[in-house]
Amino acid sequence: MKVLTYQDTPAFCDKEKNLCTIESTCAAAAILGVQTVVFPELFLTGYQVGNQAPLLAEPINGPSVEQLRRIAHNHKVALICGLIEVSEGNLFNAAVAINADGKTIAHHRKVFLFGDTEKQLFQPGTAFTAFELNGITCGLSICYDIEFPETARCFAHQQVKILFNPTANMMPYLAVPRTLARARALENNMVVVYANLCGHEGNTEYTGLSAIIGPDGEDLIRAGKDPALLMTDLSPALHRGLSTQLQDLALSSISRSWS
Repeated sequence: MKVLTYQDTPAFCDKEKNLCTIESTCAAAAILGVQTVVFPELFLTGYQVGNQAPLLAEPINGPSVEQLRRIAHNHKVALICGLIEVSEGNLFNAAVAINADGKTIAHHRKVFLFGDTEKQLFQPGTAFTAFELNGITCGLSICYDIEFPETARCFAHQQVKILFNPTANMMPYLAVPRTLARARALENNMVVVYANLCGHEGNTEYTGLSAIIGPDGEDLIRAGKDPALLMTDLSPALHRGLSTQLQDLALSSISRSWS
């Protein structure tokens, strides 16, 4: 699977402009043979929206997700994007995964909310659920979720091979993209696709450092602090990860035979 990760600052509170960015990125990705495009946390609206959040929120089957589905279908690429969801009067920091047929195949609500502002605006999600994309078992988490080992371990128990993590990681938390995201990949023998914002929103400076990390914890590709598009083919890393998993199973069988 060839994946492209988008790193930049979205247009603040301007869903239409951000949808245009998503469409142009997916159009270019399709020409390059990319199968999946990943955008950061709350990319549809911007992260620091504050009291504008209720005005920007939509149901998961609302017009913006319909637009995302149309984009995916028209360009024949899967896409993952963060947005503000409203359901039964509650707001959620959410993300959707849409396949190349334009079908919503996964929907995640951020479980571990970060800081007082998020906790005041949003309700937490309650589950980490695997899904199939291009025949590969995948997981979807959001930003702070990945800082907890339990998140990736939950996905590992579901045989997840790729964990997509849209994020809005900010200064001074450089250890998250540099260390924790890599640790989650290594601990659980999975690819981690870490899609972050960069630049500024108000007084918030994002770290950038988006990365696609192999199951050995080593970067396949990584951005700096500036706008970037990361593109790589995950097939070799997934093959190495599977080989390691089979080796671990063999060693486990030998260990049981001696016990």
